[in-house]
Parts: sequence; structure tokens; C-alpha cells
Amino acid sequence: MLLLGAWGWAQPGEPGVLERCQGVFQALHLQFAYAERVAPQRFLLRVVLGTGEASLTRLTVNIDLRPVPLGLEDIAVVALERPVQDAVRLRNRLAQRLEGVPQSLSLGNWYVAAPTGYRCFLTYQGRVVGVLLLGQNLEPIPNPRWRAVYQRSAVRFPPELR
Repeated sequence: MLLLGAWGWAQPGEPGVLERCQGVFQALHLQFAYAERVAPQRFLLRVVLGTGEASLTRLTVNIDLRPVPLGLEDIAVVALERPVQDAVRLRNRLAQRLEGVPQSLSLGNWYVAAPTGYRCFLTYQGRVVGVLLLGQNLEPIPNPRWRAVYQRSAVRFPPELR
């Protein structure tokens, strides 16, 4: 019964939501990436996509720069063990391969209504790897916290934002 309720809740129903998600999704570009400390000797590599200055979705990627499904970040291959020593090597790898991340993503053909608006899902090889939030007015909801974490990170790409 719960499964049927969740299935019905996630069905398209509001006119224009998926179209708006698609429009925002198509405009996404790589903004920045950074290593985030999640334990004393554990870092995850985060990639933030957005439009203009607005940071709209964050992905976790493995060391091979493939997106990790949401909820499975704990089993992601550790990107860094020694962030300061690995920083140059990682920045070089990011510069070469990170631009392809947005092109490897797809937009799910469903959304979920939430109290603050709508959640659209970014997928990679059929698995959900990111969420795009839209308000009730169908405008994207940015998350400025990601930019603050990027600015504090010892390992980040690009080294400085414009």
C-alpha cells in the first residue's frame, strides 16, 4: 500500500513542471568541484552544477569521476587520502575530465511534489545521482552553502572562482 502511495505521488500531474525541469537541466554547467572532509581521513569529491551564479545541484563522484548514486556516498572510492599532496594531481585530472560530467547525466522523467516546490532527479546510467529543486513558482532553488564549503576546501577546482 505504501509503495502504491509513493508511486502515485511521484507521477507527473502539475502542468509545466517537467518542461521547466528540462529547461533548467539543459542550462546546467559545471561551476566547481571540491573535496569535502566527511571523516578524519576520508574525503569525498563533490561536483556542483548550476546556471549563472546559482549553484543548483551537487553530485558526488568516484575517483574515476563517475557520479555516485544518492545514498551510496559511504561506499564511494575515497578521492583523496592526503589532500594537500594529492591536490595538484587531482586538479590536473579534474581539468581534463570534469567538463564531461554534465553531458553524462540525464533528467529523470518524473518529479516529486514537496512542501517547498518540486524535486526533479538527475540520473547517471539509470541511477539517481542528484536532485534539482524548483520552487512553487517553478524557479530553481540554489544552495549557497556549497559555494561556502568550496571556498574552505584545500582541494578545489578551479582554484579560484571568477
